[in-house]
Amino acid sequence: MIAAIRGSYSDDAFKRLFDSYKNRLYGYVLAIAHSPYAAEEITQEIFIKLWLCRDILHQVDNLDAYIFTIARHKTLNHLRKAAYDERLLRELQSLATTENNNVEERTLTGEYERLISDALMLLSPQRRLVYQLSRDKGLNYEQIADHLRLSRNTVRNHMVEALRFIRHYLGRHGSTLTLLAVFLTC
Repeated sequence: MIAAIRGSYSDDAFKRLFDSYKNRLYGYVLAIAHSPYAAEEITQEIFIKLWLCRDILHQVDNLDAYIFTIARHKTLNHLRKAAYDERLLRELQSLATTENNNVEERTLTGEYERLISDALMLLSPQRRLVYQLSRDKGLNYEQIADHLRLSRNTVRNHMVEALRFIRHYLGRHGSTLTLLAVFLTC
């Protein structure tokens, strides 16, 4: 495999590399991330990185170790980001539920609640239900798993992906709110 990559940077050589590693990489990432969606996304990112760096692959002595090191780093970065996203969303929800007499803050809170509600409506029914049971009913992952007859990891994966989606949605649609929040805290 390495000789094929070292000797040529053709689409065929890269296809052979892809075919040789795709299933093993997916399984490796899935074992760490515990999310088929994340494993698929991260595996695609790994191959994009390999494609972009294909000119230097001939310099790599141990291609297997190189590729799996990339996979480990991308997966751990994904997990760190997911943990950060969950913390950020909790802070945003705390802001959204705060009762205050200040008209500007109440307007901001209402807008955040509307954006979170809009984002929730775009989630799959299962993911939305998991989110609502956690946030609205205060159930923990184990209780949700028992209630929906799912594994705890599936519940956790639904929450991680829901929080990630909501964060991205708020980022795309809430830029005016962010500016208003900064103005109100000055």
